[in-house]
Amino acid sequence: MFIKTLAAGTIGAFALATSALANEPFTQEAFSAAQAQNKPILVEVAADWCPTCRRQAAVIGSLRDEQRFDGLAVFRVDYDDQRDVARQFRATTQSTLIVFRGQNETGRAAGITSESDIAALIATAYAD
Repeated sequence: MFIKTLAAGTIGAFALATSALANEPFTQEAFSAAQAQNKPILVEVAADWCPTCRRQAAVIGSLRDEQRFDGLAVFRVDYDDQRDVARQFRATTQSTLIVFRGQNETGRAAGITSESDIAALIATAYAD
């Protein structure tokens, strides 16, 4: 019984930790609120089946932990289920990353996976 309880607790803690790292699904309301607060924002247009998108998500997850990207809001647009939103952002392919500071787009790239390239892209939202 103890082992079963311990295993359930471990799995639950892992699920909680994993979900905490997940990027927020895109909603217009949350995105608009972040823009109104003049936050640095990263919109990732991604598909579950895309290996490039999975690599980008892993890199973004590690970069979010860095102090230099404090306050970064990350929204995930599902390329397959939110095609209208992808079109709104003029994203013609999955693995597109778009950076904003409030209302202003500061950069975009598609298909990049290196940590240094993604960090440089995100940094455009923090430039004065």
